Amino acid sequence: MNGKSEAVVGFLANLLPLYDGERHEGLWCARSLIDGTRILPIDESDSDDEQGWVRVQWQGDPSREQETRGDMLATVALDRYVRLQGAGYDEEAIAGELWFMARHFHFKTGCDVYLPQLKEPPSQLRRVGRVVLKFGGGVLVNAVSKLSGVG
Repeated sequence: MNGKSEAVVGFLANLLPLYDGERHEGLWCARSLIDGTRILPIDESDSDDEQGWVRVQWQGDPSREQETRGDMLATVALDRYVRLQGAGYDEEAIAGELWFMARHFHFKTGCDVYLPQLKEPPSQLRRVGRVVLKFGGGVLVNAVSKLSGVG
């Protein structure tokens, strides 16, 4: 197979402790460690426009199966994963990690998660600038003068 669908499933299977990978019917799939839902790749090789569709077996039950876009499923999974990994962090830090994971998902799968309000986190220099503004420019002047031996 080796398409977007398989890449999405492989990505989800690595989101421990929410999902884990397993073989099922000869296919590598992602299994939810929360409720047993199984996510399997779909062969899209006949399609001119691969979108990364996946087959979902809710609670692992083949009679409760549906096909859905993998990027939509990954959007929810990434939000849960980042919030679990970032327990105790503020919303700005969580948003920054979610932005990074969304870029990583795109790199690994060629698909984009649906997070229209998510903005690129500020650079380190802008963060330092905010800290300086918060504590006042005197802090920066004192630190620079101590480092340069003036004062």
